Amino acid sequence: MNLQLPVLLLVVILVSCNDAVDRKENVTAKVNNTTIAYNQYGNGDTTLLFVHGWCINKEYWNEQSKYFSDKYKVVTIDLPGFGNSDKNRTEWNFEQYTDDIKEFIKTEKLKNVILIGHSMSGDILLLMDTKYPESVIGIVGIDNLKKPGVKFSEEESKQIEGFLAMMDSSFSGTVEVYTKGNLFPTSADTSIVNRVVSDFKNNDSVIAINVLRSLFDVSEKERDMMQQLTHKLYLVNSDFGTTEIDSLKKYCKASAEVVYVYGTGHYPMIEKPTEFNSALENVIRLIGKK
Repeated sequence: MNLQLPVLLLVVILVSCNDAVDRKENVTAKVNNTTIAYNQYGNGDTTLLFVHGWCINKEYWNEQSKYFSDKYKVVTIDLPGFGNSDKNRTEWNFEQYTDDIKEFIKTEKLKNVILIGHSMSGDILLLMDTKYPESVIGIVGIDNLKKPGVKFSEEESKQIEGFLAMMDSSFSGTVEVYTKGNLFPTSADTSIVNRVVSDFKNNDSVIAINVLRSLFDVSEKERDMMQQLTHKLYLVNSDFGTTEIDSLKKYCKASAEVVYVYGTGHYPMIEKPTEFNSALENVIRLIGKK
């Protein structure tokens, strides 16, 4: 008994130490003179770097952090302007966000990075893979890039300006109506819809509108960027809206593939996390085979 007790204590100590190393929550990194908040879990050889969508934050990936951290290093970040990251810039654009991601990977010495981006971050994926393809081993869009974006027509541009003007006039009211009417099916869980609406409203409206304007600008270049991709574009998309996979395969230089999560709105990772994790896991395995 006297010999077994020290061994048991050693096991407990080692497990505790590993837990401390494997888990970092709401820590920060200085990137391009901006403080970026992030969570990190696990110590795998492959890094899953999750990037959130417009007006939400890194906590939307909590279920994925739990699920994947036993096999992979999982890192979730708050983009500048959102969550707990700095909001001190005067300009907001996707070129900056792409440079932020590239420098974050370098600063934190992340290896074998699979970049996973929700919603607006699909355009960050495209920019990363055209500007810094050596920084990642794969790119995965989450409910985005459903068709190759092209230059807006004059009528579409007028509609966009009208929508942005409505946001500028009444940000909270506009995002609530838009979210409930366009981002979820009528069968959606009310608590999840309300969570998204609340998070939208809690953002700095000036930053949010500027980022959205930049998103409209960069989305017009999607088709051109797709033609320059080094890595195959993988998508895990909701069936809420059509993904034009044939068109994507035509324009993506390294081809494209979509896996669906059925019966969700724009946020499959929180609406049906079990089904979403399974779909994403299958995509990660496909990337790992290359």
